[in-house]
Amino acid sequence: MTLRIFFDAPPSASRAFAWGLFDARGVCIREGRDTVDQWPRDDDREAVLAADLAPLLAFKLPPLSASRLESAVRLQLEDRLATPLSAQRIVIGAQQRDGWVRVVLAEHALLEALRKFGIARAFSEAELIAADEDAWHWCVSPEGRGFVRRDRASGGSTFALDLSSEKTLPAELTLALSAETAPPKWLQLHAALPAEMLNSWQQNNHACRLAVEPPWRWTRADPTRFAEATELLPQFETVAPSSSRSSGKGWRIAAVLVGLALALHILATVAVWGSSVWQRWQISRGWQALAVEAGLPDNTNAATIPAQWSRAYAATRHRAGLSAPDDALPLLARAASSLRALPSGTVRSAVYADRAWTFECTSLDATTQKTLEAGLRRAGLQAMSGNTAAGYRIRIQSQEAAP
Repeated sequence: MTLRIFFDAPPSASRAFAWGLFDARGVCIREGRDTVDQWPRDDDREAVLAADLAPLLAFKLPPLSASRLESAVRLQLEDRLATPLSAQRIVIGAQQRDGWVRVVLAEHALLEALRKFGIARAFSEAELIAADEDAWHWCVSPEGRGFVRRDRASGGSTFALDLSSEKTLPAELTLALSAETAPPKWLQLHAALPAEMLNSWQQNNHACRLAVEPPWRWTRADPTRFAEATELLPQFETVAPSSSRSSGKGWRIAAVLVGLALALHILATVAVWGSSVWQRWQISRGWQALAVEAGLPDNTNAATIPAQWSRAYAATRHRAGLSAPDDALPLLARAASSLRALPSGTVRSAVYADRAWTFECTSLDATTQKTLEAGLRRAGLQAMSGNTAAGYRIRIQSQEAAP
């Protein structure tokens, strides 16, 4: 027999929590809601953590080795969590063939508190329902608490969402559906909904079709889902005590290994740095050779050769009666797509001189400036800009012509 307790809040001796008693087949034979001193006595205790206490996230990443996968996932988590990563127990699953990586989180403080209640295993409620192919599942308990599990195309991640009495789908759910490039075909509602609310939701929802299922009960989940859920409680190994001599020997070995690792790191750094210097010298010599072959002086600075070639190329095309890439009209054409994003009446004047356009504009907000300059860089143009007393000034020229 296994006693599973559902924690919808951090453990507390004075708070009542729902529990279920499961037989060897994984079927719930008895359930209730009591404080810890009233729970059935059983040797095997497991914790089912509510989706908001142990969220299930998913990230789509390029194929990565196991050693790099953890670093990539932690980088993704830094912008999503309000608490430091060090405060979280992070369990990373294997990367799927489609690139998705599923991650289950729980705070260390929460897991340590569970141990005081005799809990031997803990997992997230979010994993008790499988991710579907083309449907999202909104699972709401009879008490109104719930979570949404996305479909496999969205990684199968979850987010907490309680039931409300609104006449339209909750804003969080509507935003999540609209953010998907390929919204699911179905939204499975595992909840007790009044008929008038369901009709109102169906009339106002255009993202996907709705289907109503019986209210969500975690005790009725498939027994295989309990067995396959991700273990969140870290298992501590028992280390046999050793003599002080063996302990000292272990420290010496560790110190030698650290010294060797440090020496290898320094050698590798020097080797990489020397290789970079050698490659840069070879590239510089190559530029100088090309400059001599093109008739430029031997002492020509390699950094200015591209700009000199650009001028020579423009002069050759002009002698042939053709335009050059950094002439007024071709240069303006390359910048047109980026300049088109400026509000009407922004540009006060435009002057072309020395193979560059200079635009005097009214004051622009920082977002518009960044968008304009990013678009020019994507077009292969170099932009020098700054705010002036009269507004905003930007000088545009081709990167090849830049000194």
